[in-house]
Amino acid sequence: MDAPLVLTTRLDPNEIDKEAHNIDCLREYPLELYRAAEAMKDTKEVEKLMDLVSGRIGTERQYEGFGFTHDTKDISEGPKQSSYTTLETMEDKMNAQLLLGKKIRAVDECDVATRVIDKHFLPDMAGNLRSFSAQTVRCTKCGEKYRRVPLSGRCICGNNLILTVHQASVKKYLEVSKDIGKTYGLSNYTLERIEVLEMSMASLFDNDKVRKCKLTDFM
Repeated sequence: MDAPLVLTTRLDPNEIDKEAHNIDCLREYPLELYRAAEAMKDTKEVEKLMDLVSGRIGTERQYEGFGFTHDTKDISEGPKQSSYTTLETMEDKMNAQLLLGKKIRAVDECDVATRVIDKHFLPDMAGNLRSFSAQTVRCTKCGEKYRRVPLSGRCICGNNLILTVHQASVKKYLEVSKDIGKTYGLSNYTLERIEVLEMSMASLFDNDKVRKCKLTDFM
């Protein structure tokens, strides 16, 4: 999804993500900014103190005169590899992020956990759950896709059909969300949202007629 679809030789700031317009161009921050931070004022009250890219759109200054507060001898200095790529599981990545939040006094790790679950994990799982319910099946040989499985259960070329959305992708954030919810004491509302989503998954994936038994059940 990160592959470039369009290449252009002319950059128009109006055509890029609006988040990039929130970059400030100051070479030093005014004292009023720190006083506003100490008073915990809303960012919109402080915005007028900063020289943001958004205020330069439509003028010649949208391309030049960008300041920065700290110089460097090499723009390539810094970590060669992100921790996001070195940590294997999503649980490891989430724990590392929350551990960093614990070390920073200005960060409320419980709020971080809530935001990640509410804004990322839950929407991702809910979206994948909908996609699983309305997915197509694909032929492993010719690549033909079907909205409904043919009566023969196979592709017209005679080959096997496979799912395009798998159960693992739907449940990939479920366990880490439950663990984080218990560990960091998230609100009952967030915990219940996770529980409702888990019930929806169980109703789709678990067959009531199939009972998972252990050897001790027969003793």
